[in-house]
Amino acid sequence: MLDMGSFELYLRSQELSMNTVGCYMRDSKVFIAWYSTRTDCGLDKLIELDAIEYKKHLLTANKSVVTANRKIASVNIFCKWLYETGTIPAEVYIKAVKNRDARQYQGLEERDLRKLRAEIHRNRNPLHICIIELLLGTGLRVSELCNIELSDIDITERKGSIKVLGKGNINRTLPLNKDVRKAIHDYIAVRPESDSDFLLIGQRGALKRNAINLILEKYGQRVGVEVTPHRLRHTLGYKLVKEHTPITTIQQILGHDHIQTTNLYTVTTEQDKEDALEALEW
Repeated sequence: MLDMGSFELYLRSQELSMNTVGCYMRDSKVFIAWYSTRTDCGLDKLIELDAIEYKKHLLTANKSVVTANRKIASVNIFCKWLYETGTIPAEVYIKAVKNRDARQYQGLEERDLRKLRAEIHRNRNPLHICIIELLLGTGLRVSELCNIELSDIDITERKGSIKVLGKGNINRTLPLNKDVRKAIHDYIAVRPESDSDFLLIGQRGALKRNAINLILEKYGQRVGVEVTPHRLRHTLGYKLVKEHTPITTIQQILGHDHIQTTNLYTVTTEQDKEDALEALEW
C-alpha cells in the first residue's frame, strides 16, 4: 500500500509552505481516487497516457484553467516522487494547459471595495477593521496574515513596519501606511488577553484562514460583493500598477519569487478601456 505519509515528508523537504503541501496532498489523493476508477492496476503500472487522460478529465471538469494547472502541478510532483522512490520505472510528466483567453481582473471594482470597506468600518469591530486594512494595505496572503505575531510589528507615531514570513520561508518587511497603523493600534488596545503571540485573536484563540474567509464572506454578503483575501491581494496589486508603481517594487511588496507572477496584475479591465476611449478628444 502506498505510504502517503512518506510523500508528505518528501514535500516538506522541498521547503514548500504548509498550505502548498496540503494542497499537493489533497490533489494527489483525488488523482489516486480517479486512477483507481479507471483501472485495476496499481500505481506501479502508471504511465504517461494515464496522466494525459487525467489532464483531459480536468479540462472537462474544471472551467478554470488556473485550477486545472494547479492540479496538474500536484500530479507532476506526485509522479516525480513515485519515480524517485522506484514505484514507477519511468518519470511521468504532463504539460500545463495554455490559457489562450485574455487574463481576467480578479480584484474588486472600486465601488464594491468602497461598499465593503465602509460596511466593515460601520460595524466598529476593531478586529475586523484590522483584518481588512492589513489585507488592503499590504497585500498579504491569508496564511501570512494568520502568522503575524505581535513581535513582528513595529509602530511609532509617524511610521511603522511589519515582518512577514512568506512562501519558501522567505522574509520580507513591509511599511505600514497610516490607515493600517491606526487599525492595528486600535485593535491591540482591545485585543483579548492570550498566551498566544499571534496578532489576530478570536473567541477560540488565534484566527485561522477559514475564520478570516468567513468574516470577509459575511460582510461581502451584506453588501452583495464576493470577497476573499486573495481578491483583496489582487485589488492592491492592480491599484499599484494603475498608479505606475515600478513592477519590481510591486514584486517585493507581494513577495513574488518571479516577476512573471507580478505581471499578472497588469491586466486591462473593461472599465480601463471605457475610460481610455471616453477621454479621447479629437
